[in-house]
Amino acid sequence: MARRKIATIEPVEYADAEPSAFASMLGGLIDANIAASPAKRQDFDQLSARVGIFVTDIDEAVTLDFKRGSLIVHNGLQPRRAITIRAEAATVMNLSNLKIGLFGMPVYYDEVGRDIAGKLVQGKLRIEGLLGNLSTLNSVTRIFSVQ
Repeated sequence: MARRKIATIEPVEYADAEPSAFASMLGGLIDANIAASPAKRQDFDQLSARVGIFVTDIDEAVTLDFKRGSLIVHNGLQPRRAITIRAEAATVMNLSNLKIGLFGMPVYYDEVGRDIAGKLVQGKLRIEGLLGNLSTLNSVTRIFSVQ
């Protein structure tokens, strides 16, 4: 019986020939998280949404195009986003430190969670499209979280 090489599909791909450092970092974080956790992989495999992230202090943006089991990372904000997160770099990175609690919900009562909630209340973290897309936001938060 002849042996054939089976092509493997990478779960995270980049739309641009030269992804920005921020796009590479987010794509790498998500790739590592879904490889390390079956629960995160399950969320990843079920998520179909376009999520924009704009980092206000470095004026850089990416779009994460989740397509049920694959992700295309774009430099810049692409159209038709379900959610757009706007915050400073430290706040965006702090999202990956949110703990996930019961029923897969982010924990907002510890130090990191209170900081994120405080930024939201102060307007330093804005989430456009939140209403009607809360389950998408929760899935993305679970996939981002290294906890």
